[in-house]
Amino acid sequence: MDEADCPIDPYVSCYLNGALSAKSANTRFRYANELLFVLQYFSEKNIDLPERVASGIFISQMEYMQFYDRCCLSKGSGDEGINIRFLDINDKHLRNIIVANQKGMAKVASETLQGRIRRLRQFLLWLFDEFHEVQDADEKTKNKFNGLIAEIRLDEDALGKNGGQHVGDPEESVIPDDVFVKFLEMVMPSSPNNPFKASRVRNYLIVNLLVLSGIRRGALAKLKISDCLFHGTNDQLAIYRSANDPTDLRSEKPNQKTKAHFASVDPGFLEKVKFYIDNVRIVFPRAQFHDFVFVSENDSKGTAGQPLSLKAINAIFQKLSRSLGFHVHPHLLRHKWNEIFDKKGESLGVNPALLEDARKYAMGWSQNTTQNRRYNEKRIALKTREISMAHQKRVDPQK
Repeated sequence: MDEADCPIDPYVSCYLNGALSAKSANTRFRYANELLFVLQYFSEKNIDLPERVASGIFISQMEYMQFYDRCCLSKGSGDEGINIRFLDINDKHLRNIIVANQKGMAKVASETLQGRIRRLRQFLLWLFDEFHEVQDADEKTKNKFNGLIAEIRLDEDALGKNGGQHVGDPEESVIPDDVFVKFLEMVMPSSPNNPFKASRVRNYLIVNLLVLSGIRRGALAKLKISDCLFHGTNDQLAIYRSANDPTDLRSEKPNQKTKAHFASVDPGFLEKVKFYIDNVRIVFPRAQFHDFVFVSENDSKGTAGQPLSLKAINAIFQKLSRSLGFHVHPHLLRHKWNEIFDKKGESLGVNPALLEDARKYAMGWSQNTTQNRRYNEKRIALKTREISMAHQKRVDPQK
């Protein structure tokens, strides 16, 4: 916004409030930060992206490569970190070597680098549709634009496939077992190590619900009493998307990213959730006006009884992490759930293909997802080492 509270660039405002409007608040915030990085860079270079796309000039290969260089650096580091001047390089092999070396010099995580490049590509695609969809561009302009997008996409995909440079130990847990046991003991309402003076029952339920079900933080924050199946087997939670829930008045609305499914929890634990609803939640008058399970119990800002915010859930884990001396966050418990799921599946002798189908359902993933690959790779690495050691003993019995 400028001094008159008008958008500095109407195209940017339309992109954020139109193309990205269906995304969750957290996703929009991340995309907006990525776009801000893109716009600040090109503004420094006196390049107006909407004007370039409208005119059909776009950005040159050299301009894109210079942008890629900056994407490798953390914000505020400027050009001094990597200052390679691009000459007119015609040798494709030589250029590939230089680009590969530059990628190796990245000072930000590959996910950050990939996000910045992706945001440029998607913003350019949106601009192209805005300017050239009604009045069709000529073949030369289309080919030029498609060539630029293809080049950006190649870099983007390469970063996604190669990932980070760290090779993890397949036996290393996201939360070491001894730390995990200490963590579960600490959050017990009666534990002398519990760092909370109040809201102990609620916080115990929040942590253990994530541990037992593997659901996301957003799914937990938007869980309603009507989603808890307190009948039949008494062990099911309905998890589903509801981005435009009119009953949710939170400024930062939580949402379920993955497909609808039922999450299973121990019936005894679900009885504890019912106890909280019937005996703790009911104490707060404002809780009568909505159906969300977990509510704020602190009235310092007049919010007691209102649905618990995502920030409040983060604050719970921050306090636990400080007391534990180990950083634990909601999504880490989702990874821990998958580790436990793997071990239990193997001990029961479940067919690997069936195990993966069950995992996809429990996580709310589609059947075509590749999200489960990280857990497969860990299990495959352990099995490979087991087979390799057995083979070595057979070849050299003295080992």
